[in-house]
Amino acid sequence: MYIDYLNSGINPADAFSSQKGMRSGESPFRPEYEEYVERYPGRGTLKVQISVAKEAFPLKNVVVDVAQVYNGVRYTLYNDVTDISGIVDNMVLPAKSLESTLNYNTAGVDEAEYLVSVYHPDFVAVVDSCVKIQDKIETILPVSLVPRVPDGEVD
Repeated sequence: MYIDYLNSGINPADAFSSQKGMRSGESPFRPEYEEYVERYPGRGTLKVQISVAKEAFPLKNVVVDVAQVYNGVRYTLYNDVTDISGIVDNMVLPAKSLESTLNYNTAGVDEAEYLVSVYHPDFVAVVDSCVKIQDKIETILPVSLVPRVPDGEVD
């Protein structure tokens, strides 16, 4: 089950003290969140599918971290572990409203972008894959992991 930091009251710095890219004492951007939601009033969902062997096999127990960089500070919004199907889903994220994307003058400008990082001890980490979220659309991000080569071994 994913952790919705924006609405849970949990400080990710306490829950994940070794969180990469997060300075001690920071929490999701609650004061700035209202400003951010006004800027991005739409809602889209994100589903991340993790696999190995060129997407042949799903991989469970992979940490998926979804972050937002806002005003130069990185905030983790979701942090979850994949299920037996290699999936983390139902992550609801702010996006530009559908109406603003249909307007020729504002379409494609300043879209909601999020950074997805994937960690597993046996595989090379995927860090900060950029994904754009659209209003009323489920975005699916497939990630195929590469096994980590132990130190001293050469292919």
